[in-house]
Amino acid sequence: MGTGIRTSEGGLPMIVALLSDPYLRTVVGHAARPDEDVVFDPVLATSALERGFPRLLIRSGARTQPFSGIRPDLPVLLLDRALMRSWEVDRLGRDVPAPRLEYLTARLRDVIGRQEYGVSWVDRTLADLSKAAGTPLPGPLRAFARRVLEFPTHYHDLHAMARACHLSRGALKARFRRRGLESPYTYLRWFRMMAVAYLLSDREVTVAQAAYRLGFTSDGNLCRAMVSLTGLTPTEVRTVRGWNRLLIAFVWTYLTPSSLHAWAGLGELFEQRAA
Repeated sequence: MGTGIRTSEGGLPMIVALLSDPYLRTVVGHAARPDEDVVFDPVLATSALERGFPRLLIRSGARTQPFSGIRPDLPVLLLDRALMRSWEVDRLGRDVPAPRLEYLTARLRDVIGRQEYGVSWVDRTLADLSKAAGTPLPGPLRAFARRVLEFPTHYHDLHAMARACHLSRGALKARFRRRGLESPYTYLRWFRMMAVAYLLSDREVTVAQAAYRLGFTSDGNLCRAMVSLTGLTPTEVRTVRGWNRLLIAFVWTYLTPSSLHAWAGLGELFEQRAA
C-alpha cells in the first residue's frame, strides 16, 4: 500500500518497557529519543502490545509467558539487573568512571541503536502524506500523527492527547484556534481512519476485527465513522486506489500551505514523553 518510500522523516516508533524498577525506567527514558513515546504503565503497555504498533519491547527477566496477540516479529530486549550489574562493573573498571546514569544510558542507547528495524507502515504513511502535500511535514504534525497512528486505541480522543501535552483539552483546542487550524480532534479522527485503512489492506482482516483492534465499539460504528468523515466505505479503503483517495482528500482539505505553516508554529507541543 502507498508509495513504499523509505524515509527517516517523523522519528522513531514507540518503545514499550515492562519494567517495575524505577532506576531501569529512568535509564530507558534517558536512552530513548525525544521524538518517540516510551510506555511504562502496565495497562497501557498491554494495550500497546496487543493493539498498537511499537518498534521494541524492553522487559526485565520477571515475565516468562509471552503476550497473546502481539507481533511475532517484535524485537524484545531483556534488561535485567544482571545486565545492569555487568555494565556497572565495566564502568567502574575504567580509569575515570563516567557518571553512572550517563554511562548506563549510553550503553543502552547503543544496544537499542543496533536493533534492526524495518520501515514501518507509519513511516510509509508519513512519507505518502508528505509526497501528496508536495513538501516535508512540519515536526509538530509528524509527532501528532505518529502518536495517533502508532497507538490509536489510546489516542482515540483529545483527553489522551491533551494529557500527553500537559494541557487541558480546552487549552489544546485553543492553541489550534489561535493558529487558524481545524480542531485537533478533526486531525485525530482522520489519522485513526488511516489506521483503519492500513488494517483493512489485509483482506483477511474483517471490519469487526479492525474495529476491535482500534477501539471502536462495533463494526457498524467504525463504518459510520469512516463514511461520515471521509465519504469512503471500509470496502473502498481496502484497495490502493481507496488508500490514495483517502490521503488526497485529507491533504487537499487539511494540509494546505497555510495549514502546514500554522502547524509549524506549534513548536514542540507534541514532542513525545514517557507515558
